[in-house]
Amino acid sequence: MSEEIKNNIKIVDNFLRKIFSKQKKSGLIIPMKYGTLTGGKKIRSTIIFNVAKIFRLKRQKVVNICAAVEFIHSYSLIHDDLPCMDNDSFRRGKASTHKKFGESTAILAGNSLLTLAFEIIMDPNYKIEKNKKNLLSKILAEYAGHTGIAGGQFLDLSYEKRKKSMSKIIDMQKKKTGKLFKFCFLAPAIISGASKQRIREMGSMGEELGLIFQIADDLLDQKGIKKNVGKPVKKDQKKGKSTLIKLMGYKKTLEFALIRKKMIIGKLKKYGFRSNQLIRTINFILDRSY
Repeated sequence: MSEEIKNNIKIVDNFLRKIFSKQKKSGLIIPMKYGTLTGGKKIRSTIIFNVAKIFRLKRQKVVNICAAVEFIHSYSLIHDDLPCMDNDSFRRGKASTHKKFGESTAILAGNSLLTLAFEIIMDPNYKIEKNKKNLLSKILAEYAGHTGIAGGQFLDLSYEKRKKSMSKIIDMQKKKTGKLFKFCFLAPAIISGASKQRIREMGSMGEELGLIFQIADDLLDQKGIKKNVGKPVKKDQKKGKSTLIKLMGYKKTLEFALIRKKMIIGKLKKYGFRSNQLIRTINFILDRSY
């Protein structure tokens, strides 16, 4: 892990702790913090910071967006791990939230993180234009819901032990993982006041990167090491998950991801040095061993 990513983890985690410290006390705060703060690479936040550099935005202009995305991501992981879904007992090298606190508490903690994400965007102390806050909240709600993360997870579960076409698998993975990455690319562009064409272009790259991230996860499940990954491996095959690896094999799937990565990086090079950090993050995503 690069020093840049480690530094971003500290910045975002410190901001998340401040948010939690300002919340009214409840029995859900501890499991919410457990599901958000303990472990994780904060890759999505790093991408937001990286894209912000392209649009010459300072970190304070996007750190609320980072927090919102991390809350949404953590909520989705807490729920994905539940026995009624993927039934995973470990996450980020520790017990899943439902194993630590119980299933009902995990569901409620996840629900609370989902709603807290929108509170953070709409916070009066977050100094961006109201119309941009409204637009960001609308897009994030869409990407988190039945046409995004939740819908992708539904398809992922529905496709188990069934043979699906390449287009259906890609559509499922773009919903499950790609939509939130798309938001990470879109949000800084929207905040900066970029043109609609530029926003669309960034969104398209983000969704493609989300697909690459999901492929990297699937590759790690196939050949990763449990100690490095932080959770059991070779689960996809046991559960009969519909993945590109199952459809095309490991080698062709990796080649497929490398082609898409090259395409994204090619588009980013027009931004010159301002895209260097984002390109390094993209390379890390596919090269990582955890």
